[in-house]
Amino acid sequence: MNSTQRFIHFFILPILATILFPLDWLQRGLAGVLAAVILFVALGILLLQGRSAVLTLSIFLQGLSVIVRLMMLFPHFTQHGGGLNLAFGLATALSIALSTYLLLRLDRNDIRAQMVK
Repeated sequence: MNSTQRFIHFFILPILATILFPLDWLQRGLAGVLAAVILFVALGILLLQGRSAVLTLSIFLQGLSVIVRLMMLFPHFTQHGGGLNLAFGLATALSIALSTYLLLRLDRNDIRAQMVK
């Protein structure tokens, strides 16, 4: 895995998967979004340093993200008037897909081999 792929897998995709919400949700929770970005940047830095415990934590957080998004999907996908909130449904589906990809990708042997120092 080259440095560009590591940057994408350790920084870009985890942040994107975590903050992928409709714009109105992001504006209401800006402090939470900033906290999540700071957390995942710190995790990415520790991953680049080769800390295997942080890799396990990152895998756990991605799995937890999938579970939380699934729990949020059905109550928030339908609106009170009977319509569907398509923006939320699409953002949630993309976030679940990204988190699942990261969950499976970070648990592969090539990444674990780089963590051993």
